Amino acid sequence: MSWIGLTDHQEGRFAPSGLNGDRTKMPLPKLLHRGTVMLETRVPGQIRPHDLLGISHQFPWPRDLVFRAIPGGGIAMVHRHNEDVIHTARQWSGDGRAHSLRVTYAWDIPTGWARLALEQPEGGQTLTAMVDAPRPLIANDMRDLMLGSECRSLSKDVLFGALSTDIAPVGPMPTLHPATPIATPDGYRNAGDLQRGDTVLTDCDTIVPVLNVVRTRVPARGSFAPVRLRAPYFGLTRDIIVAPEQRLVLQGSEVEYNFGQEAVLVPARHVVNGAAATWAASCATVEYVQVVLPGHEVLIAAGCAVESLYIGRIRRDEVRLAASVLSDVPSRLLPEHAKPFHQVLRPFEAITLLDQRAA
Repeated sequence: MSWIGLTDHQEGRFAPSGLNGDRTKMPLPKLLHRGTVMLETRVPGQIRPHDLLGISHQFPWPRDLVFRAIPGGGIAMVHRHNEDVIHTARQWSGDGRAHSLRVTYAWDIPTGWARLALEQPEGGQTLTAMVDAPRPLIANDMRDLMLGSECRSLSKDVLFGALSTDIAPVGPMPTLHPATPIATPDGYRNAGDLQRGDTVLTDCDTIVPVLNVVRTRVPARGSFAPVRLRAPYFGLTRDIIVAPEQRLVLQGSEVEYNFGQEAVLVPARHVVNGAAATWAASCATVEYVQVVLPGHEVLIAAGCAVESLYIGRIRRDEVRLAASVLSDVPSRLLPEHAKPFHQVLRPFEAITLLDQRAA
């Protein structure tokens, strides 16, 4: 996937040849007939609608692209091109609040297809809305959206915005750096080197086959910003890099005493405290991989127990499957995963557990 634009409140980047270091000079067409605009935002359930991210121009003809927060936590998108106006919206269910929300607008003009998707990076439901009669986006407008101009709106609630020339997947995402050592019967192997048919060791010391390996490159911001887990915390024999939503499986007497369970799940973002884990320095984008195992078994990554990719019953939902990183995998080759048995700790619970372990 080629990410060509990235923006937040500190900087803006726009590189037609790609943000991942490719210096090949490639002319960018005036119209983007295929691509993705992604943003992540805090949605506090505002009473009044307000613009999150948008660009507006009046010359040589009126046009704009705006992503707007609407009451209750929903998101609306308006794309105006002269007299043509495309509008779509999805209302986020629940209490109208979310820790953060990822908004993904993807379009493919040759096929007349476009989709607006909302999802919580922390997991849970994904809401999608198909967009009728999409129009291409103007490359110079998208450059202004990424680099910032007097015609650009960027809410303080937005964590980042990004632009790709390809279709970004939605749904379960990989969360391990490709160089992460994964325990196998023949010793540790880098996660990025594993393939379908290989075997790995689980935390129960059993051997299970790898059904699929998924990978993607994403903006290194927001819920994708890499986390460095530091040895010797969590049983690590060396530092590893993971996505903030990678969940660690923690066990021990403190876990049993505090939570009455043999093990708990802790997202990596909850343990960033400057000692056990830190935010890792990164470029504009980062690549992550993950493996699909038959029963959502637990992997051993450099001595630390971590979740493999949880896909639930995505094989039963053709729309979700087609939008995901598993879109090229026939549904008959995918397993079904029951809901994780262990409790997922909230931020203050994770901090309390870490403090007790450090005492």
